[in-house]
Amino acid sequence: MDGDHVLGFAGLLAAPFADVCQWLADAQDGSDERYAWRVARYAIERHQAACDEIGRRMVAARQDMKPRGRASDGPDAVKYALGMPLYGYGLRYTHVAALAGLGTLGMSVMLERLASVPGWRRTLGGRLLLALEPGFAELDRRGRRSAFNRGAVAYADRCETFATREAASEDRSWREAPVTRRQRWTMFDTAVALGIALPTCRTCGEAADWLEANGAILKYRQGGK
Repeated sequence: MDGDHVLGFAGLLAAPFADVCQWLADAQDGSDERYAWRVARYAIERHQAACDEIGRRMVAARQDMKPRGRASDGPDAVKYALGMPLYGYGLRYTHVAALAGLGTLGMSVMLERLASVPGWRRTLGGRLLLALEPGFAELDRRGRRSAFNRGAVAYADRCETFATREAASEDRSWREAPVTRRQRWTMFDTAVALGIALPTCRTCGEAADWLEANGAILKYRQGGK
């Protein structure tokens, strides 16, 4: 999901559970997508107006339940915004992987699990925390592996796009630009993993050369070992 889904996701969590089940089932129908949370994005897009309206009311009503701090202006801002309504339902950072693991079970299994949550809980969001409790460790493991696989695919796509662009252009001006934030973090992670000194690269080109020479991103090149 991206920034266009922030309000809609909040609305999906706060909508009546019976309605959400129907929306999700309809979005899954005819789709080969196996990851349930990606299907949830399709459901939000189909019912954007309704989800956004419920989301606005939900966010306004839960102002006092926001986590302390504020969203950054960086690439994690959307993740922060998507996570804020989950915080209101009692989920924390320690539940992120298990929540992803729940999505790997597929839509029908996820909905069955959510429907089996005991007690009267009117919304999808109100059922999530309890739905994660049975077999939490296995859901966490599945979620971490799923996140790794998605990251590896995205990384491979970025590498292919970069290589294609470089082969088709003689412009190397990017190499003189300052080191990017992503490069700095990747160099830090790589240096820690290898037990070597952090480099003193000043330009994108120097950083790119160092990362290539040291096999970054290591976790993807080593298969998550």
